[in-house]
Amino acid sequence: MLSTRVFSAFLFFLSIFLFYNALGISTEYSYEPLGPRPFPLISLFLIIVCAILLYFFAEDTKASWGQTSLWKKICILLAAMFIFAGIFEYFGFIIATIFLVFIMAILFGAKIIQSFILAIFCGFAFYYVFENLLQITLPFGLIFQ
Repeated sequence: MLSTRVFSAFLFFLSIFLFYNALGISTEYSYEPLGPRPFPLISLFLIIVCAILLYFFAEDTKASWGQTSLWKKICILLAAMFIFAGIFEYFGFIIATIFLVFIMAILFGAKIIQSFILAIFCGFAFYYVFENLLQITLPFGLIFQ
């Protein structure tokens, strides 16, 4: 029960902080009738209400915090995501995605060769989908210019 209350309190305060920041969302021109503010504000308000309900009306449960190996994998995954964000612009989308997918595949138990093949495929496939099908421009990498 304590872990549920800790989670709901953390969620409540995080949502309050984000709600306060979302109040400052504005745009110079309105491209839709309501503008960009209502969706984040309504979503965060609902999350705040759910956090309050979870805090007071959660069932009594036995939560386990996981084994040490799970926490090591989570820390490695978080580090890989921060590295991905850091190398994204310099090395470009393809190489950064290859790195992240390779690390994720290794963490999920794939063999190194399988991970490398999957990572290369995902890097190029995702780049093709975003650039050509979705028309979203991604950085090719400052290293290649």
